[in-house]
Amino acid sequence: MSVVKEECCEEEKYELVPPEGGWGYVVCVGLSVIFIAGTAHQPVFGFIYNDFLDELGVGTGAVTVVYGVFQVTLAIAGFSANIALKSLSLRQVGLIGAFIYTLASFLAIFVVSTTQLIVTNGFLQGLGMGLLIPVSYTSFNSYFTKKKVLYLSLCKASIGLITMLYPLFIKFTITQYGFRGTLAIICAISAHSIFGALVMHPVQWYMVKKLKTCEKIVLIPPTPAIEAGKEKFHFNSNTTASKGAENARSVENLYAIKRTGSQKPTELLFVPKLADSRRLSIPVVLIPGETKADSKFNSSDNVYLENLYKAASVSSLGNFGNIAAEPMPVIKNKEGKWQTIMEYLDLTLLKDLVYDNIIVGMALTFFADLTFFTLEPLFLDKVNLNRSQIANIIALGGATDMCARLFLGVAGQFFIMNSRYMFFIGALFAAAFRLVMIQFTTYLPLLILTGILGALRSLVHIAQPIVMAEHVPIELYPSAYGLYMLLAGAISLSVGPMIGFIRDFTGSYVVAFVMLAVCNLCCVVPWAIEFIFRYKKERKLRNTDVS
Repeated sequence: MSVVKEECCEEEKYELVPPEGGWGYVVCVGLSVIFIAGTAHQPVFGFIYNDFLDELGVGTGAVTVVYGVFQVTLAIAGFSANIALKSLSLRQVGLIGAFIYTLASFLAIFVVSTTQLIVTNGFLQGLGMGLLIPVSYTSFNSYFTKKKVLYLSLCKASIGLITMLYPLFIKFTITQYGFRGTLAIICAISAHSIFGALVMHPVQWYMVKKLKTCEKIVLIPPTPAIEAGKEKFHFNSNTTASKGAENARSVENLYAIKRTGSQKPTELLFVPKLADSRRLSIPVVLIPGETKADSKFNSSDNVYLENLYKAASVSSLGNFGNIAAEPMPVIKNKEGKWQTIMEYLDLTLLKDLVYDNIIVGMALTFFADLTFFTLEPLFLDKVNLNRSQIANIIALGGATDMCARLFLGVAGQFFIMNSRYMFFIGALFAAAFRLVMIQFTTYLPLLILTGILGALRSLVHIAQPIVMAEHVPIELYPSAYGLYMLLAGAISLSVGPMIGFIRDFTGSYVVAFVMLAVCNLCCVVPWAIEFIFRYKKERKLRNTDVS
């Protein structure tokens, strides 16, 4: 079914749109502050607690446990943020997360055992950040529609710059103020997340008016709703069913009559819900204006049953001459407890296969990215590079990542970039260059390849929070992102240990990197198939419209 749109030049009205700036700039600062306060110190966690863990005699194995608890709690809290947002605002949920995270950082100053460390840095900090992340990204996406890549690139670049400088900062604070003093300073920095949550004002406060051109919609039904030789619809009138069908007119015929003056009879047409650019979840049957409203329909008609699901009133369609649009009866779905739970948690999102494809691909790619850059220093040490060379390689990867983020920010000012294509390109080429990287064991090739991989990493990190925002409505974004976080946590807990076991069993980082490349391909291949199907469908629709 196609929709013909005509601009109504006589009448204009206003619509409220996001400000594309204004308070949105403050939200960008708040987002950067939240991630700097909450994540910048994580790469140097082992460095901060190394002496403390040695005193306890538990070794670095405790670091793995703390990080694992943090990831699990982060995933569950991210999903739970959607439940909290059912009754609280974005800012309220963000403030709860910020206070929990700050409390965890404060309690961490006084830890004296591994159990306390797991509770503070693992559970409580994971809970706080799990609530803050969906709130931050939802608020950001609600303020911007056209310039998301630009401003998110700048935010990510600032976060990356601070993260690069953090090891030097921590080294200075430990030297000057010791272990507990450093934790106190980190607590003060973590408290800035409260400021970041405070500035997450509802976008409704800052919406701007924009002139909107009025549109007229003409429905063009493609197929009749009755089969040859069968009477599927019956009208209680003085006329027979066949006569009623002959007198009935579709909007398509009305449109044709207006153009040609032809009065050719037509059969009764069924108008299912629209797709593509202008959606109406309103199945209607067009009947003669003089026909009574108590017309009967054969409930055994499959087309009728299929399109009646959750039908709604169509009074807004008006009356086209002597053609009335009669609302179809509503068939309510018998909701059980499971259906109620699914709708409350927005699990119905999982019925959208495109959304499923998006979150599975993003979760696998993001997991592969984080795991690769965690294992890379160990791989470089395995190929007998010295510490100075390893430091240079890691530093170059971070530098190219930050430079690429700044470049994408500048490019976003002049070009409209599709975030999903960005993510797809980043995942594809990252897999390719990782497979190339394992073929080398000398300093210069590994330096160049790490620099390239660092630049490609920026495509994945910047596009990741935007891809979902471009697919689901903004009111469903917290739910959509929470489900993604839950899936990402499950993958981290299942695929991560499996790759670690295989690496330990084989003693080869090459096998681990190949498996990480396969994770990327599990995103690239399904996405490519979806792109191809979508392209063919759009081309078919264009050809249908032309013909």
